[in-house]
Amino acid sequence: MSKLFSRKANNWLNIAQSSLFPYHCFICNQVGHNDIDLCAPCQQALTPLEHVCSNCGVALNTHNTVCGRCLKSKPHFDQVKAIYPYEGSARFLVQSLKFQSKYSCARTIGRLMAEHFRYETNKPDALLAVPLHVQRLSERGFNQSELIAQQLQQQLSIPLLSQSAKRLRNTSTQASLTAIERRRNMRKAFSYHASHTIKSIAIIDDVVTTGATANELAKTLKASGVKHVQVWAFARA
Repeated sequence: MSKLFSRKANNWLNIAQSSLFPYHCFICNQVGHNDIDLCAPCQQALTPLEHVCSNCGVALNTHNTVCGRCLKSKPHFDQVKAIYPYEGSARFLVQSLKFQSKYSCARTIGRLMAEHFRYETNKPDALLAVPLHVQRLSERGFNQSELIAQQLQQQLSIPLLSQSAKRLRNTSTQASLTAIERRRNMRKAFSYHASHTIKSIAIIDDVVTTGATANELAKTLKASGVKHVQVWAFARA
């Protein structure tokens, strides 16, 4: 009964929010399309990634299926699946959420991701947002990856592991570091514990840059018994 009431309450909340705050395009301020805050032309302007590494998801200029870095050193995650290159409108949406606290961007990003991953043939047993350290979470006030993951949970009905992974160290901001420094910065940064065995997990993130964060988290998950780890991201740098 409580679950039924909760679903009805969420439905009424969504209806009320769409009535009081109609969808509007973040890019051009026109009327939103398909229950997201993007109009049809701006949504169509988002160009999907093509010709990417089958491991890390980085864009390739050739028709090779694996990039040189992954051939040299295979990552701990099994595959990165990102939708868009981290540029233009995709970059604008991520930065508006992350740095301007526009929470409704998480709804738009999450729904675009859900529409893309809805047709995955091998869906994971659970979703896991990249965790923030408690100090960083206190400073920012929210975890953008968690907000996006919540949208995916609602849209795809895949369980979300909210407290299973922790960030043990308040690592330096990755944006100012080189690729090598990023990998060093993330070493032994996470812990993971689940109440029951989970065989496959999709790590949820807004943007993958070098993949150092996702790789260290995947390493931690696999050391704890998870067999298959994907990374689902909105954008890939």
